Amino acid sequence: MNENLNLLPGSFQALVDYIVQRYRSAVEIGIGAYPEVALVLKTRGVRVRATDIRWLSEGRLPVVRDDVTRPSLSVYQGADLLYSLRPPLELVGYMQKLAARLPADLIVKPLASEAPPGRPVRLEKGFFYYWNYAHGGRRP
Repeated sequence: MNENLNLLPGSFQALVDYIVQRYRSAVEIGIGAYPEVALVLKTRGVRVRATDIRWLSEGRLPVVRDDVTRPSLSVYQGADLLYSLRPPLELVGYMQKLAARLPADLIVKPLASEAPPGRPVRLEKGFFYYWNYAHGGRRP
């Protein structure tokens, strides 16, 4: 394993721990140039896929080019969780619609100064926003 994967900031490590305890499969929306969270989830047993609006080549993880404003549902089907790290806030509504349609839970970890219109979940280190659409899923 890449030794950088052991050096996640505390707030991201807390998020990884939270996801690992509750979900079997996840899709990261807008992975960009920071695949470390997805890679750590993968090493901890979560089936992870990722999307981005740009074509990216991340050899250690499947990344599909997709636009969350016009999503290809087949990319996301079967996921228990959709999550996004520091997305533009104007995309959160599209993520909510997608998660509700699947259904899958949604976690958004925004920049510290941003607050999307979701349920805040505070962890010992960090926070995120949560929407429960996977009926019967374990809630925080």
